[in-house]
Amino acid sequence: LGAIAAALLYVLGKELRKIPPKLMVLMATAFMDMVGLLMVVPLLPFYVKKLGGEGVMFLGMHLGIGILSGLIASAFTVAQLLSSPMWGRFSDKFGRRPALLIALGAAGIAYLVFGFAESLWVLFLSLIVQGAGGGTVVVIQAYVADSTEPEQRARALGWLSAATNLGVALGPVV
Repeated sequence: LGAIAAALLYVLGKELRKIPPKLMVLMATAFMDMVGLLMVVPLLPFYVKKLGGEGVMFLGMHLGIGILSGLIASAFTVAQLLSSPMWGRFSDKFGRRPALLIALGAAGIAYLVFGFAESLWVLFLSLIVQGAGGGTVVVIQAYVADSTEPEQRARALGWLSAATNLGVALGPVV
């Protein structure tokens, strides 16, 4: 097992040197986007319990900590889904870099608001803004497709996917 791990690390080290710096920045962006989301999700039930006690009444129904946590986490995903086409159009019109900088800046501010939220509604709103800012995955993929040669495109998109998945794996640990 140790020999296999050493061989994999050796191959990974050789391959990482072949990655262009621009792609490395995009991979880091995708990685941080996923780490940001997935380090927050495991904390949601604790925040919901702190801010909502044992749950809230909404339209005559009791929403417990689990349901509220699920709704808030889903708000991120729905916002990301709905904002992706908008970010794609924005990046086509104004450029990939401005789209990424604006979206990531908005997401960063939303993470800050998340950390200091004093009510469930602010928590909910911060994850919606984070999701809307996180709709940049499509922009990053378009940037990679634009900046790589056709014969290198599949490899570059594979590295981007690897960075994203690494963020998904390490986010909850962080």
